[in-house]
Amino acid sequence: MTMTRRSIAAIAGLAVAGLALAACSSSSTSTSGSAAAESAPAGSSAASAPAEATCEAINVFLIPSPSADAMKAMIPAFTEATGINVNVSEVEYGTAHQKALLSIQSKQGAFDVVQFDNTFLAAFAKAGALTDIGDWAANSAEYDISDIPPSLQNYGDFDGTKYGLMLSTEPFIQWYRQDIYDKLGLKPATTWDEYKANAEAIQKSGEAAGQMMGFGPNTTWWWMQLVWSFGGALYDSDFKPTVNTPEAAAATEYYKSLLASSPSGALGATGDDVTLQFVGSDIGQMVQYSGYAAGVFDPTSSKNAASIAVAPLPAGKVNAVELAGWNIGIPSDSPNPQCGWKFLEYMLGKSNAKTLLENGAAAIGRISIIDDPALQAKYPYLKLLNISPDAVVNTYPQIVVWPEFDKVASDNLAKILSGEVPVQEGLDAMQSALEPVLAKEPK
Repeated sequence: MTMTRRSIAAIAGLAVAGLALAACSSSSTSTSGSAAAESAPAGSSAASAPAEATCEAINVFLIPSPSADAMKAMIPAFTEATGINVNVSEVEYGTAHQKALLSIQSKQGAFDVVQFDNTFLAAFAKAGALTDIGDWAANSAEYDISDIPPSLQNYGDFDGTKYGLMLSTEPFIQWYRQDIYDKLGLKPATTWDEYKANAEAIQKSGEAAGQMMGFGPNTTWWWMQLVWSFGGALYDSDFKPTVNTPEAAAATEYYKSLLASSPSGALGATGDDVTLQFVGSDIGQMVQYSGYAAGVFDPTSSKNAASIAVAPLPAGKVNAVELAGWNIGIPSDSPNPQCGWKFLEYMLGKSNAKTLLENGAAAIGRISIIDDPALQAKYPYLKLLNISPDAVVNTYPQIVVWPEFDKVASDNLAKILSGEVPVQEGLDAMQSALEPVLAKEPK
């Protein structure tokens, strides 16, 4: 996943569609009487022998991204190896999830593989739109799930069932200008207090703006990370919001305070703007997803590419790491689920992991990839994909109403960050506005 395809506002309507679909379907991925139900991995003989499946062609639903482009480049070799032709449909991010979900729910049998963002895992799973691929993933020597760190193995799981494979591994990491750090005698921050002190030192020096995060339309990316780091949560086990707690207030006060060490225009910066400003101007450090690495280290687009270094995310009260990335799975109405698995196994298996990366995809955090010295030298961020087992890994909230939650949170954060309302007052308003949103979450 490169984050350039994110546009939460554009796809907020999917929450309504997802809720409607989830309400009229069971949480099971079986589709009685369909080819998908007859061939579903869980509890079937097909789970232990997917390689026996034969078909002339499969249909693959992709969303434009470096990961999709990398897989497309590998299709000729896949066809030569398996005899299976691949028909690709690509749909832009803003409408992709709704189109895929509606197609699957109407049991058109249009696709055998579907790419989706992890933010929509809950909506797809609760709508019964995905096949349980847990047995295939566990039993495949080629996929070799043991080559994936334990902290990442469950990325495509929902309620204990594996519906997707990780197509990219994109944790938040710390990026910094090594030349500026060396000149000022700074070291990468290990705590959020140190991160702020470094930003203030850089800002005061006049060498560059102190730091960059997003304070605009995608503000929840960073705000969630800080809430989790400060020991807070977004909601409790009963889906009651918890965004106005002392922990959330401390995180939000800290977040707002960083504006003083940020470049002009930071208040309106989107997720993409954060990276564009960091690579195109003088900024001492930023917090951003590792999926932006290709652009950050590309000297044709990043004027300071040779001087940029990376470090793990600072820790707070909790050593929390926010993890994003693409998922890819098999629709529950797939007419060829076993051949769909062959495609996933080939594209995401251990043997072709390096090829996928070299074709331009965001890296998948396989141990064999992130521990490869040659690859580490070429892609410095790889070592940070092996997230410490002591860290608490947080993905985007696995709730169907996430797009609506995100909008409410973003709107209220905008008022807080602009100074329109004090922090606690703004969080209290957010709390009240989120209560009816979370009340709609299917139990």
